Amino acid sequence: MRACRSSLLVLPLFVLLAAQPPAQSRNASDVPMTRPEEVLAVHYTNFFHSSTFVELEDGRILQAADTSFTISSDGGITWSPTFECRDTNGKLVGGGGTSLVRLSGKGIGLAAYVTDPEIPSWADGNRRRGMYCVFWRSEDGGKTWQPPVKITEPGSATASLQDALLRTSSGRIIFPVDNDIGQNIGPDNKTLPFTGKLVRGQWASTAAHFFDPHFNVISVYYSDDDGRTWKRNRDGDLFILLDWNANYNFVNEPSVAEVEPGRLLMVMRTGLGRLFQAWSEDNGETWTRPQPTSLAATTTPAQIRRLPNGHLLVVWNQESEEEVKRGYNRTRISSAISRNGGSVWEFFQNVESLLQGTRVEPGPIRPVRPAEFYLNPGQPAPEREARYIEVAAAHAWWSYPSVFVGKDRVLIAYSYSTFDDDPQYARLTQSSRMPGGYNQKQVVLPLRWFYGGKLPADNPFLKKAYQSSKNPVETAKP
Repeated sequence: MRACRSSLLVLPLFVLLAAQPPAQSRNASDVPMTRPEEVLAVHYTNFFHSSTFVELEDGRILQAADTSFTISSDGGITWSPTFECRDTNGKLVGGGGTSLVRLSGKGIGLAAYVTDPEIPSWADGNRRRGMYCVFWRSEDGGKTWQPPVKITEPGSATASLQDALLRTSSGRIIFPVDNDIGQNIGPDNKTLPFTGKLVRGQWASTAAHFFDPHFNVISVYYSDDDGRTWKRNRDGDLFILLDWNANYNFVNEPSVAEVEPGRLLMVMRTGLGRLFQAWSEDNGETWTRPQPTSLAATTTPAQIRRLPNGHLLVVWNQESEEEVKRGYNRTRISSAISRNGGSVWEFFQNVESLLQGTRVEPGPIRPVRPAEFYLNPGQPAPEREARYIEVAAAHAWWSYPSVFVGKDRVLIAYSYSTFDDDPQYARLTQSSRMPGGYNQKQVVLPLRWFYGGKLPADNPFLKKAYQSSKNPVETAKP
């Protein structure tokens, strides 16, 4: 058995820094975050949006990101130098969309998507054709790893959101994935448009897959033997059907939480201005049609978690239709709590934001894109709505949260990039491309931060999910 070893090629990536909001917004209550004084720790890394976390048997937290690993012994306040792991065949453990999960005993598992080099990714116009998902098992808390088993088959064009594995109360492991369908060309064989805006007079991209030509559907795989074998959900692919036999819409990058034993709630990314959801009443074997939530969203994924007290936590990019049209997509990461199983969401907070406001009411269910978009040279410029075309004073991206829930705290990691004027050249410089730069931010927050700084408690006016509700006035009658 070959053990994990420290990598000589990878230096420690973590630097503990104090959170400093931009000078122009230090007096704001929710920019760049809500109540930053309560933050326990902040880390800047180069893990982008690949982090996933699992608590080991001894209470330490293991983090994986692609093929890098690191451990915290103090609840995420500090982290070890990075190291890599290899399985008993000498192959690196990890890949894209890494997800960790606890198994029975001291065991842990890791799922990721990999690419079969024998399957050309562009053979049929599908850029992800050769991708599929695999699962590694470790019986000793990550010290040694077995070779991976296949979850999906090569050629399925299957990928997963990072940090998406769930172990339910029954011991079943749930792994939601998305499948990429379709050609790599747009309507009428046109080249895809691209979005952007002027930031202090310089063009910057606001791309977020707004004009992808592919269609995505979701399927769910589950294992009842600690990841040795896998089955697929019995009722087919999940996608949005808003009208009979018409108006199909994509869903992808799902995240799942267990609301009650055997009852699961999935949230998923869409292009329709809000998160969508699906429910399973049989521990992941069948699912409802995806349906809208009341959570406004841009075209980015969310993470949903069950807290130790049974409440639900969601962390996602929350933006209004107007904000997205102005090119402010991926500029607010929010959190919210549901104390009744996913119907009513409360305590909206900003984890990171360029924008004022912590709660956004979702607009109509329809495609939402930035109004400022362009076509390649040689093509006519498109008509645009002038009221949404403006010069911005600042630009940043943050998205793809990973979420670890501890007993008294929550760790949130997300891709993070700011844009600053280059001191010498006429260009904007991303934080990830500066000397000693970074592309991910991690924050460690006390659990009470998610409840507006108060101790968690049930809402006396809300019944739990699937319990019959009563009018408080009627209840109070003799």
